[in-house]
Amino acid sequence: MEGRPLRIAFDLSATRLGQAGVARTALQLADALDDRGDVEVLRIGMGSTPAPGTTSRRALALRLDLAWATRGARAEAQSRGADVLHLPLPRGPLSPGRPPTVVTVHDLAVLHYPETLSRWNRTYTQRTLPRVLAAADAIIAVSQNTADDIAAFAPTVAARVHVIPNGVDPFWSAPAEPAPSTAPYVLAVGTPEPRKNLQRLVDAMRLRRVRGSAEELVHVGADGWGDVRLPDEPWLRRTGRVTDTELRALYRGAAAVAIPSLHEGSGLPALEAFAAGAPVAAAAAGALPETCGDAAVLIDPLNVESIAAGIDEAISRRDELIRAGRTRAEQATWANAAERCVELYCSLA
Repeated sequence: MEGRPLRIAFDLSATRLGQAGVARTALQLADALDDRGDVEVLRIGMGSTPAPGTTSRRALALRLDLAWATRGARAEAQSRGADVLHLPLPRGPLSPGRPPTVVTVHDLAVLHYPETLSRWNRTYTQRTLPRVLAAADAIIAVSQNTADDIAAFAPTVAARVHVIPNGVDPFWSAPAEPAPSTAPYVLAVGTPEPRKNLQRLVDAMRLRRVRGSAEELVHVGADGWGDVRLPDEPWLRRTGRVTDTELRALYRGAAAVAIPSLHEGSGLPALEAFAAGAPVAAAAAGALPETCGDAAVLIDPLNVESIAAGIDEAISRRDELIRAGRTRAEQATWANAAERCVELYCSLA
């Protein structure tokens, strides 16, 4: 390593199955590491993206879990002379080896709400997670909430857990015109899956409209599962997947952003909304209170009345919450996350 940058094999295989959540954070962290001069990022695991719902996509997901994460990523890292292998999901080798391995854990929803995970994801995670954590040389938790969950689940690895929060890209705070809309709206961002608690959000919006509120509901997200189907309502608009530029405009134009998830290990949409300048109502669950601090209205995700009241409060406190949110976003940078990751890599190499 003397005389050359540290070589980090960074697994980006998650980007082959989607561009939200973990895939987005992995790419942004890889970019922040690339911006530094003291590490060389070897991007591994990238490739074609089969269409959602196809046999090819299901086969790829199985190959990534059963072969790539457990053996292929390490073999590729070795062949490219990496000093450290970083896997941004708790999918990885099941035994120790070289190069040293860092695994990121975003959440342990499998412990709290196993029924909200797909059958394969739930079964695979329950069977492999103890071995993946035991084999990792270091574990990154994106929040203290997740770190506490890991320590409770696997006490023997607690000393190897490092809390490194996600950042938010400066893109989200750049000037932009809000999305054109003929009516005020509440924005929800996330894959339509059980953990996002979208049905209760729809019920809360229906309750608000019965009481005279004018806001429609706009949902951004695609590639859902778990039989989550939003109802046909004249005041509910589904955009599916949008570009980041379109999403930034939607954040900026929203009367409020609602994040009623049953559990999140961090809450990237909250940080993006803060940076873009939108008031947020977020669930008082998982790591969302930790991520949001005093910059959001916290709601009970199991109580429709609480969700409705929280949205009302976020709208009424708009200016105050936007100021607090922007301050919060300024403190959450990918450069800081990359700095702490490099410190961790150096301790292992």
